[in-house]
Parts: sequence; structure tokens; C-alpha cells
Amino acid sequence: MTVLLLGDSNLAQLYDNQPDLVPLAFGADPECRAAGGAWSGSLRQQIGMRKPSGYDAIVVSIGSSDSHPSKNSSPTIFRENLSRELTQGGRWIALLPRSLAATLDPAQSTEEVNALIRVYRAILAEMINASGGIALDTGAITGSLGPEAYDTDGVHLTRAAYEELVPEIAKAVEAVAQRT
Repeated sequence: MTVLLLGDSNLAQLYDNQPDLVPLAFGADPECRAAGGAWSGSLRQQIGMRKPSGYDAIVVSIGSSDSHPSKNSSPTIFRENLSRELTQGGRWIALLPRSLAATLDPAQSTEEVNALIRVYRAILAEMINASGGIALDTGAITGSLGPEAYDTDGVHLTRAAYEELVPEIAKAVEAVAQRT
């Protein structure tokens, strides 16, 4: 099974820091292009010359970094960036960004950031579902953990959160891979 991982630190940290969970979620040998700090505008570079329709599944985690002012993103830009990639085809799975417990930038209000994340989450879910993909609600899946879902920075996920997510990711990968 060929699986491409795109987007931000949620997938990058799973791939880099939880290697024992990676095959459980994605199969034996996923290709990880996800990177910390990636935003919707990073998807084009991450995909590069790859053909999304050539993969059994594409898993994307995007939206949290779009809320950071340095990215100069907006709901319109987010939608345009995502649309550009979805039109290339492929079987997409989105890990919808969950609200943060804190921000990495003390100048940003956690409430303001979470309001933006909710907007990006809704757009991502709408577009992935419309493309025939699967949108996984990371917050709902890891919600039973409460604050234990967050690393000490209040932004990144803990191993316990990934342990909750991995079975759901695996089910989604299997489901989209069976589609023609």
C-alpha cells in the first residue's frame, strides 16, 4: 500500500517520534512529506511532481499553522490552496486540526487562534468530504484525554493522543484504498 503524508507537525511528529505506531496507521512504508510549521501553501511544494492519484491514500494534516500571522493565510487562501491539490485527484484523508491549549506565540490569543482553527477545520472537512475523502475529527477522537492530549507546549499531540488516532487513521486508510 502506498500512502503519502502531507501537511504539518501533527503528521511529521507521528512519523518522526512514534515509529512503532507508523506501520499501524499507514502500512509498512509511507512517504512522509509533512513538516512542522507547514501551512496550506506548503502543500504544493510537499507534493512536488508526485501524482496524488498514484497513491492508495493521501493523509493530510493542515490548518493549525494557517492561523499564524506569519503565513498571511485566510479562509479564502486556505480554500484555494486546498482546492488546487484536491483537483489533482487522489484518495484523501484529513486529520482535522483540533483547538489548541496554548499558542507558541505569546502575542497571539489562544481564543483568537482557536476561532481561526475552527474556520479552517470546517473548510477542510467540507472540501475533503466533497472530494469523496474522509475527514477525521482529531479533537473528537482524542477528546476523552482532555489536557493529556497535548504536549507540554499546549500545541502538539502526546503519544496517548496518537494512540487514540492511529486506529482511526488505519480504518480510513483501508477504506479509501479500497475505492477505485
